Amino acid sequence: MGGLSFLNSGLLIFAAATVLPLLIWLLAKKKPKRIVFPTLRFIKASQEQEKKRTRLKNIILLIIRMLIILLVTLAATRPLLQTKHLKPAKKHPPTAIAVMLDTSFSLDYTDESKSDLDRAKDALRKINSLFTPQDRVIPITSDADWNRLHAQIYAGQVPDDLIKQIGVTYSPLRLQEMLNLAQDKLRETQLANRELYLLTDGQKQAYPAAPEQTLYVINVANRREQTNLSCAGARVLPQLVEKSRRQSIEFQLTNHGSTDRQDVLVKVVLGQAKVAEKFVDLPARQTVNQSITVDLQQDGWQSGYVEVLDDRLVHDNRSYFAFPFQLAPRIAVVSDTQKLPPSLRSLLEVFTGAGGRIDILDPQQISLATLDQYQSFVFNSSAYLSPRLREIIAALKTARRGALFCAGPNLSAEYKSFLGSLFGVGFGSFQSQAQTVSYINPHHFATQLMQGTNLRFNQIADFWKITGQGATTLLSGAAGPFALARDNFVLWNFDLASQRSTFLLDAAFAVFAYRSLEFTSSVIAAGTRYNLGDAVTASKITLPDGNSLDLANQPYKLTQPGIYALQKADGTSTLAAVDTPRQESEFSLMDFKGLKNTKLLGKNWQSALFHTRLGHDLWKILLAAALALFLLEIILVKAEELRSPPTAKNP
Repeated sequence: MGGLSFLNSGLLIFAAATVLPLLIWLLAKKKPKRIVFPTLRFIKASQEQEKKRTRLKNIILLIIRMLIILLVTLAATRPLLQTKHLKPAKKHPPTAIAVMLDTSFSLDYTDESKSDLDRAKDALRKINSLFTPQDRVIPITSDADWNRLHAQIYAGQVPDDLIKQIGVTYSPLRLQEMLNLAQDKLRETQLANRELYLLTDGQKQAYPAAPEQTLYVINVANRREQTNLSCAGARVLPQLVEKSRRQSIEFQLTNHGSTDRQDVLVKVVLGQAKVAEKFVDLPARQTVNQSITVDLQQDGWQSGYVEVLDDRLVHDNRSYFAFPFQLAPRIAVVSDTQKLPPSLRSLLEVFTGAGGRIDILDPQQISLATLDQYQSFVFNSSAYLSPRLREIIAALKTARRGALFCAGPNLSAEYKSFLGSLFGVGFGSFQSQAQTVSYINPHHFATQLMQGTNLRFNQIADFWKITGQGATTLLSGAAGPFALARDNFVLWNFDLASQRSTFLLDAAFAVFAYRSLEFTSSVIAAGTRYNLGDAVTASKITLPDGNSLDLANQPYKLTQPGIYALQKADGTSTLAAVDTPRQESEFSLMDFKGLKNTKLLGKNWQSALFHTRLGHDLWKILLAAALALFLLEIILVKAEELRSPPTAKNP
């Protein structure tokens, strides 16, 4: 196959400048100089002869100048001549190669005492050894931070110390983003021959539909499946019956391989010490729920991880947890009566446990100093809303704490207006007719454990008619919502003293009440979980590696798994558990057959390197021809200047 192609075809538009000398010549013709001479006929004959010679000279100069502009323009477009009659050299021509390394955490899978990432680095070193000083190489990884520093154009070879620095990343770039960067860098090299390679473990991912340049894939793993165990979802189970220092940690174990695994060791680390372990059996391709009981030694924040012993892929072996524990929590119930509904009293006693404390505070006596003395606040229905009570609720909202509001039948118009503003709803009339609980929010913390529950008792009576969508609905029926949540506040829109609400007798109500109290406490007893890539806001943050950063309440993106300490502006701290995503724990082999312009190389992939022969680059020849024409023009002009003026012959 033959043909002519251009590396910078966009510059061909400047070839139109070739006609500029012609336009100048046509628009600026010289008029012959007037000479007064007595013998006019001899002068006229001489002028005609000179005019013919000058016209020929000017046409030749015009053609030379037009050719110079055309040749320079063509040289800038980098034309490439392809023909089967021109044999390629045995030594490869200068080539630009972009090598993309898939460094997602699945590349850390270890087989035969070597990880796939080590194999990818070895492949990069083999490619590195084949480069000549005229070649250009561009290393690109899935790590955006590494690319910002090191994804440059290197002459000859990539420094080996940079290859050693390459590691797995927990938040990998999409392959399309890596490809865009690689193609931009290849264009910057201005080399005619360009090649693009991807080093990967063959894990299924989203490939570009049709890249503009052929993508050659090198599978460094070369296997169809892998044996892997993962641990996920570690969390503390709430104590719904009696509080004690014995806590159960629940988690999920998954066997991603096709072989049953027996006597797999699982351990729990609390703080820096191993506190429990057990052996489990894991069927092939199955996920099982497990739990381990641990003994807490003190109150306060508890953090650690559950780990399954698996040397194949270590990055999904751990699942972190963090939760606060208070053996004897204190609850403040703000109420204008000392007698609480029996259902509310019993729920609070379960939540506080035997050593806890429930204080009933008068709305007139509560102060801001009360905030630090209690972990939870419950506002029972009140007919009077004092300025001090407004101040307390505003302080709770500012501190990002919560409270539980119980809306009884005696709410004043002022109190209803305040609650309506707090939850973004409007209060209507009080409804006495019982309604069925027909909706339970499956996504909110307070109600997610009730998902799929078949309520034996599901009637709620004596509630307020509420309209508006400013809050999240937790429970609702045909007549409207029965429970709402907004920020860290929860509103129970029903009378806890009603004898007609059978829902108060259902076991699901106890779970709902306990979770509502957890959600509105100073911290959620089940802890706070995040995923990599999520953003948190705090005054100061301590990373899993121990480094601290001052954020000044600016968002911070979580980039590594582990336990983070988040400090608020008031000095209080919370812990957050961050796990790695588990989508790469399950190995799925990529099928390359349906992809366009993407080719999977075999075991002899090294023989396919430097295969690109786009043609013979002609820009040097064109520039040499333009220079020769320029010299010819100078010679013609100088020759004309040195020529003696013609003399007319007198017959």
